[in-house]
Amino acid sequence: MHICFRASNALLLIALAAPAARAQTDFYNTDRGRPLRTEDAIVIERRSFELQAAPLTFQRVLRGVSHWGIAPELAWGFAPRTQLEVALPLAVEDDGTRPRALVAAAGLEVELLHQLNTETTALPALALGAGVHLPVGGLAPSRAIPSVRALMTRTHRWGRVHLNGAYSPGDDLALSDPGVADASRWQAGLAVDRTFVLRSLLVGAEVVAQSPLVADGQTEWRTAIGVRQQLSPRLAMDAGIGRRISEGDAGWTLTMGAAYSFAPPGMPGFNRGAR
Repeated sequence: MHICFRASNALLLIALAAPAARAQTDFYNTDRGRPLRTEDAIVIERRSFELQAAPLTFQRVLRGVSHWGIAPELAWGFAPRTQLEVALPLAVEDDGTRPRALVAAAGLEVELLHQLNTETTALPALALGAGVHLPVGGLAPSRAIPSVRALMTRTHRWGRVHLNGAYSPGDDLALSDPGVADASRWQAGLAVDRTFVLRSLLVGAEVVAQSPLVADGQTEWRTAIGVRQQLSPRLAMDAGIGRRISEGDAGWTLTMGAAYSFAPPGMPGFNRGAR
């Protein structure tokens, strides 16, 4: 617990102490889980790609039980205000009952996200998403889990406010299902963030409620803080720390990652398309 706090504080101090960089735009376009679960309603530019190259997540579920995950993800802006995301999460699970930790793929995630409009003084930015978590790998759910999402972002003088909601239809999972820990029947998140443009830095915080995809599951509440720093026109780093605040064991989560934006050689319209 104390290690997580020290790591988070060190990352924040490093980001705040970084020299001012040329103003960028990608550092405030947050993604799900990078660094917070609640993301903004802005998609990547048309014809561009974004690679989540090293998104590491460590979760301490309870004493003696931990979960490591790496989920490389590629997003493609293949149409105006529309992106396709593909992720292959890999998990390392140690529940204290095995001689060694279990390492396996935790599924294949595919989602289509469409931004309905550009934010104006009258309307916030709105986006809708639809995806599926496919049963690929030893730590994946036993069946395909579809989901639908709605996102909203509103900008104020002091910062931005984000609202996310998600729902997964279908039958409940068994408590023994390998993918039950990461599956939810519904999830709702509220986040606020503030940008420091001259430093290409974002700092945010969130509160998330979710119900597990099991029969008679209890709603879980979590809170988190995170930072995102632009290091170059195409590279951004992020880090975050979260904690369960509802009844039960206080599970801690620490995330770190990097996002790299690019386009294949010769692809027209890179960084010129509409969001």
